[in-house]
Amino acid sequence: NSEKIQVSGQFYQISTYVYDPGGGDYWENRDDSFKENNWVFTGGGQYPHLTEPIPGNIVLVRTGIQMGRAIGVVYKNDYHEDGEWTENGRIHVLWINKSECKLPKGNVKQQHGFSRTTEKGILSLFARADGYGPSFELIGKLNGEPKPTEDESEDYEDGMEPGTESKKHLYPLNQILYGPPGTGKTWNTVDYALAIIEDKPPDVIAEMGRQDKLRRFNELKENGQIEMVTFHQNYNYEDFIEGIRPVLSNDMDEKGKVEYELSRGVFREISERASENRWRPGQAVEKSWDIDELIQAFAEWIDERLKSGEQIKLFPPHRKHGAKILKINWSDNGIFESVSAGRDNDPRSLREDKIREDYKAFNRGEIKSEADIKPTRKSRQTQHARAHYYFALFQKISEFQDNEWEPNKPMPVKKQNYVLIIDEINRGNIAKIFGELITLIEESKRIGGDDQATVTLPYSKREFGVPDNLYIIGTMNTADRSIALLDTALRRRFEFVEMMPDPELVSDDVDSVNCRQLLATMNERIRFLLDREHQIGHTYFMNVKSIDSLASTFKNKIVPLLQEYFYDNWEKIELVLKRNGFIEKRDIPEDLRAEDQLIDVEKKVYEVLAADDDKWHDPESYRAIYEQAKSATEQGS
Repeated sequence: NSEKIQVSGQFYQISTYVYDPGGGDYWENRDDSFKENNWVFTGGGQYPHLTEPIPGNIVLVRTGIQMGRAIGVVYKNDYHEDGEWTENGRIHVLWINKSECKLPKGNVKQQHGFSRTTEKGILSLFARADGYGPSFELIGKLNGEPKPTEDESEDYEDGMEPGTESKKHLYPLNQILYGPPGTGKTWNTVDYALAIIEDKPPDVIAEMGRQDKLRRFNELKENGQIEMVTFHQNYNYEDFIEGIRPVLSNDMDEKGKVEYELSRGVFREISERASENRWRPGQAVEKSWDIDELIQAFAEWIDERLKSGEQIKLFPPHRKHGAKILKINWSDNGIFESVSAGRDNDPRSLREDKIREDYKAFNRGEIKSEADIKPTRKSRQTQHARAHYYFALFQKISEFQDNEWEPNKPMPVKKQNYVLIIDEINRGNIAKIFGELITLIEESKRIGGDDQATVTLPYSKREFGVPDNLYIIGTMNTADRSIALLDTALRRRFEFVEMMPDPELVSDDVDSVNCRQLLATMNERIRFLLDREHQIGHTYFMNVKSIDSLASTFKNKIVPLLQEYFYDNWEKIELVLKRNGFIEKRDIPEDLRAEDQLIDVEKKVYEVLAADDDKWHDPESYRAIYEQAKSATEQGS
């Protein structure tokens, strides 16, 4: 293939046994083998992502989850060209590595015959396999990953050695997109988030197709690099950072009882995820290990000992006599889920997510006793009845880590950017939601900043800081709340990007109606009658393709929006519409006029035109809004 292929960072995985009715292996020694024909396919299996791979994407070929077979670059996808699954379809690849390589063990979340894969899936196993290291280095180079050199020092902070510290931020760490409703603020957060994470200019992202953007955005959400949340009046610190939540006990003898446990909010989750990724060259390699890999390996090690008939006591002889590890519980896909511990007639369930989270703190020395698992011993007793079981298990894991575990060779971690999108950021009580952390989001106070700072969280009692690879993007509807009323502490920590209506994005001919001029004219009148923050956004008209859809938009969206803007001041609404007939004025009934002592006979009553009235579908009704009245001379002629 003489055409140049631009390698991308999107990975797919396929099993060599994928949907073969005969139970065979597609890799080699058959007429339709992957290896010799430079292709992959799924037999009769119609997998949902088959149409997605495009030239430059990477395909990882595996047999089970123990053996890797190959890594290839897509140069043609029959399914993509046809737009659907076809019996004879193939994904044609250029092999960059056809070596058989044993894959390391890992906590793999996906094992479909064919699917996308991320750093939480099959990709993580291939990336850690020694035999595929050079291939991933090549993919990185072909994908254009930046390699700082000595003559690139101007890209770094003053006083930094190139390649030893983080780059200057190409985008603001904190920014808010603000403007009237319907100006595409939420949609534009997709462009901004992709530009930040891909480290590309916004205009490059803007050239991507809408579906390609959404697919990449959803992949990054699945991979944990993007999180979204919407603020509202009842949203608080406990939702955003951390708090105590009630949960139903799953102990056999305590079914239905309510317990309380510490729950992490979305901001703490993504901050800690970004902190774990944040990499500085020179960090000791022996400190780099994967928590998921460790916990999975520990569970497998315990399971083997239990199956051999060994009893594993959980506590020293002087405590909890008879308490032991009873069972390792697995998912259908072979993923570790929980440990059953205690006595045979009194089992306690220790969850994998809780083990993973708290063991990291235990390993860092933040949990020195069972009391540290919760803020106080009292709260441990009322909110975490199994704290002593977890602490004893952490000691077992630590012994395994020091004496038994042989972790896979760690790969250098590329520093990644993370994005938290806060929709409707001005609708929440900022002081209540951010609390003491409002200071930590400042650029200088970030981990890695000149004046980096941390705080002790009130519930978990752990040190917490906001890393400099976490970006916050907010959206703000100026019609909902004026920017002038926004919390001052928030205003000075964010950069503001105004997004106003853009009539150029609207059609200028919808059944002889110039919607572009229609929108511009109405907004000009709104600016004078009200203010510029209450204009009508262009997205209201983006999908208007006919006079019927225009009528529906006006009846169901534009007129109700004007009623809200002007608090049912119908005279002003009529001025915006230039009295085109959509608003009807009704006189006081004659039988009420006689009751002049009880009613204001000068009162005007307005109603919106009936929904079935033909005027809604008359192009002249809309042209009347923006066309200038004919002069007397023109009328006479």
